[in-house]
Amino acid sequence: MLKRLVGAAIGVAIVLAAVVPVAQAAPAAPAAQPSLDVTVKRAVADISAYWKAEFPKLYGSRYTPVRKVIAAGPRTRIPACQNQPISYAKLVKGNAFYCFGTNYVVYDAHELLPDLVKNFGTFAPALVLAHEWGHAIQDRADVNRTNEPTILVELQADCFAGSWVRRVTDGKSPTVKFAPGDLDRALAAYLTLRDPVGSSANDEQAHGDAFDRVNAFQTGFEQGAPACKPFFDSPPEVTEQQFTSQQEADTGGNLPAAQVIPVTVDLLNSYYGKVEPGVAPLSTDRIATYSSTGRKSQLPACGGTAIPKRQYTNRIFYCLDDNFIGFDAPFLNRIYAHIGDFGVATLVASTYATYVQFQQKFPGVADNTVNAVLGSDCYTGSWAAAVKQGLPSATLKDTVSLSPGDLDKAIQAFIAYDAARGVSSKINFVFLRLEAFRQGFFDGYASCAPAFAQP
Repeated sequence: MLKRLVGAAIGVAIVLAAVVPVAQAAPAAPAAQPSLDVTVKRAVADISAYWKAEFPKLYGSRYTPVRKVIAAGPRTRIPACQNQPISYAKLVKGNAFYCFGTNYVVYDAHELLPDLVKNFGTFAPALVLAHEWGHAIQDRADVNRTNEPTILVELQADCFAGSWVRRVTDGKSPTVKFAPGDLDRALAAYLTLRDPVGSSANDEQAHGDAFDRVNAFQTGFEQGAPACKPFFDSPPEVTEQQFTSQQEADTGGNLPAAQVIPVTVDLLNSYYGKVEPGVAPLSTDRIATYSSTGRKSQLPACGGTAIPKRQYTNRIFYCLDDNFIGFDAPFLNRIYAHIGDFGVATLVASTYATYVQFQQKFPGVADNTVNAVLGSDCYTGSWAAAVKQGLPSATLKDTVSLSPGDLDKAIQAFIAYDAARGVSSKINFVFLRLEAFRQGFFDGYASCAPAFAQP
């Protein structure tokens, strides 16, 4: 959405926009973690058991087990795949795949899975294996991959993986268990496993951007394997897009930092002026900026009450009493520098949605209930869909739309914000927020209140 201006800081007089902290679960007692080998064996056994029961219901025929699961390293002898020799160095390193026809799964046990465990926890290898099993299901369902777009083949496998993960979260697996935050870490893993930003969805190796992959995964998680089966006849919307120019690629599609807040406010006022014309637009003078590391005197008061300095740190919030949005400028500057403009825009938009909810008397806003927070994320998703189609900006005197990777930036912003506020390490709240955001994005603004406006 924005073009990057190196060294620029976000510095418009704007009020913090932050979701009120959600009650945090107590940290779970540390538990001994199983070895990678044990983790893989448990996952393989449970995924196999799941599909042994699910496949006949889905496709009307008996499930044939995967012949072999191979933990590969530099010296592992790997069977030929469809009569083609397989080299660890050329095809397996940093990878995992299912061999169609020859019926085996191979994964890099030397680098890929250990790195995933290190960065995303012990559930990450199970996620990779569940995806490869999705391809095994396609093999048994006689999916003709040469006739289907590669990205749909991969997204259906993500969907099938999500359907199995739901079994685990529902406590139906006797061997695979979740640790607190595993679903949020799975979302973070998809940011690593996505296609490079600016890739073409038509590429023969396309797997999807993180938003596409999360959408497919959560579809299976929410609706089960039957929702994955029709992916080729009724494909999900694919949001992955290429950069349209070298300039866009060079900037990552980012606006200059100083324009991000004014343009975002323009787009929000434009959107809500259409869907909620009774709600007055917010001008940038209702957005206040401060530094959590600066003097106490520059911290904004809300409702005439001085708030403890720690409550301002890494924060963006809406002050109900005084009708302003406030944000910690150093924090949003870091979001801009490390994630990009739409990461900042997403956090501002979610807070602006809280302002809209307050005007609507949306249940739970004053108490910052989970439903109210998710409702604001649903509104934000619907706004993002409108930006995708193009919305006018008075600041730029032009129409603004999403750049490649912007929806991935939204995921990253939710992860970063909840981590900075100390939430996502304890509960899977980012996962819930992304589900709500997706609902707004795909089902529209009108779907949000019926789903979340409950006392």
